[in-house]
Amino acid sequence: MEIALIGDKHTIHGFRLAGIKKTFLIEDIRREDIRGVLKDLFEDSIALILITEKIAEEIGSLLEEADRFRKGIMPIILQIPDSGGPLISKIDPMRGLIKRTVGFEIA
Repeated sequence: MEIALIGDKHTIHGFRLAGIKKTFLIEDIRREDIRGVLKDLFEDSIALILITEKIAEEIGSLLEEADRFRKGIMPIILQIPDSGGPLISKIDPMRGLIKRTVGFEIA
């Protein structure tokens, strides 16, 4: 199983240095093609999809739509800060991920 990353050029370069080979530079992907990229990632042997918070915020509806392709709990989509730092958000994405996986909220 692999890890994939969708992000900006600074984040992509950093993760490539760390050994992640399956990366998608958001500037290279047209908005219409993001749906296809997500579908391919869900059908591939990807265990974890990392996506920067800013990009996830921009394509949130596409992420929800791509969730239909999920088989079980894989792949896990994890939002990470980009080179500009974390976004201040009202919802903790890890809390939502744990709730979906376990079935209830852990306080």
